[in-house]
Amino acid sequence: MGKYDQATPAELNAGRKALMGGGVGGSLPLVVDHGNGACLYDKNGKEYIDCTSQAWTLTIGYSHPTVTAAVKGFVGQYTHIRTSFDTVPKLLLAKRLSDLAPKGLDLVTFCLHGSNAIEGAMKLAMRKHPERKNFLSFFDGYHGRTLATMAAGWPHPNNAFLQFTGNFVRVPQAYCYRCKFGKEYPSCNLQCAKFIEETIKHGMDGLPAGLIMEPMQGNGGMIDYPKPFYKAVRELCDKYDIALIWDEMQCAFGRIGGMFSSEIYGVIPDIIVFGKAIGGGYPLAGTICGEKYKFATGDHSFTFSHFPVSMVAALATLDVIEEENIIAQCLEKGEYIKKKLLEMQPKYEIMGEVRAQGLMIAIEMVKDRKTKELMAHETHEMIEEALQDGLILGGCKYLDLASVLKIKPPAVITYEQIDTVLKKFEKLVAKWQDKILRGKK
Repeated sequence: MGKYDQATPAELNAGRKALMGGGVGGSLPLVVDHGNGACLYDKNGKEYIDCTSQAWTLTIGYSHPTVTAAVKGFVGQYTHIRTSFDTVPKLLLAKRLSDLAPKGLDLVTFCLHGSNAIEGAMKLAMRKHPERKNFLSFFDGYHGRTLATMAAGWPHPNNAFLQFTGNFVRVPQAYCYRCKFGKEYPSCNLQCAKFIEETIKHGMDGLPAGLIMEPMQGNGGMIDYPKPFYKAVRELCDKYDIALIWDEMQCAFGRIGGMFSSEIYGVIPDIIVFGKAIGGGYPLAGTICGEKYKFATGDHSFTFSHFPVSMVAALATLDVIEEENIIAQCLEKGEYIKKKLLEMQPKYEIMGEVRAQGLMIAIEMVKDRKTKELMAHETHEMIEEALQDGLILGGCKYLDLASVLKIKPPAVITYEQIDTVLKKFEKLVAKWQDKILRGKK
């Protein structure tokens, strides 16, 4: 690391003062030194078991040696090449993703960020139907923070940009734990899916070009839906010739137990948006679609969108996923954590619901299991306390908007580390249950 190890606290504080805010979340009280496997270490040598995989990205862990070796062996050749030129990594990765994608989805395009990839998917839908100007998305969905993608997601507090966003109509998702229609599944007869069709017919200025959804909703609460809901949405999109766009930024490449979500939910979308885990820690995103969706020249070109270093990292990451059975690890370790949490749940009133698919795991915390009263602010305090205890947990939405704790570690986490996570988590839950119960008296 050289000079970076020699930076003084005064220099770091000066840099912190010069850094403008506006990034995701708040500032965590640690300076990162290095990461290894499922763990992060600060400048004081303290270890943290990371159950966020750094924004759900490091499915194969920190600085995996296979990826690091591939990048080190390549960067001496070239780093940046403009998009007009072919590179071997770009062509090999495009073909490999095309082969891995669900049947019928075989055209790949690249960029560096999820927000840009979502906008790319929107452009593809609008290319097919240039007369259509609107899109559908779900309550509590999260699809990025560019102006267009902020409009697709849940409302941001104190949003200064609403006057520049639009063209999205949000509809209730199949959030069975907190059904917006006051129903219970399966006797509800998928009222939420029927409402989507009513919105298409009566609540929009013309048919939408696309419907954007996360197969398992991440930032909005770690929600997956009843399997018939996926089929019902697919049938609606077919009926009205609407592009079904699956935002798989968090789901794809093993985390939920499949390379892509169609393997889990039995539905193939028209367009997949991918990113995060594919780069093994390097920035890369993009879309995969079929022949009926195509860009015209210049529609979606960015200076660094075909960054060769990231593509080399992605090819190495796919090798690791296959050679180390990462998908099986996500399923097996996710099932182990889920089982332990379900065994723990009856002892603690504040554990409202456990949700898990592979290593996308969440616990909705409530002040009362019957009323399901949110304990949103308290949940964020729990996350801060966990950090002091060497455990990095995830949360949902902004402060005070949700009471969901996330456990989404890298697949390479060991069972010994998992047991440590669960032990620390239960200790935290027991402490806060006592606080909540005392507050009721």
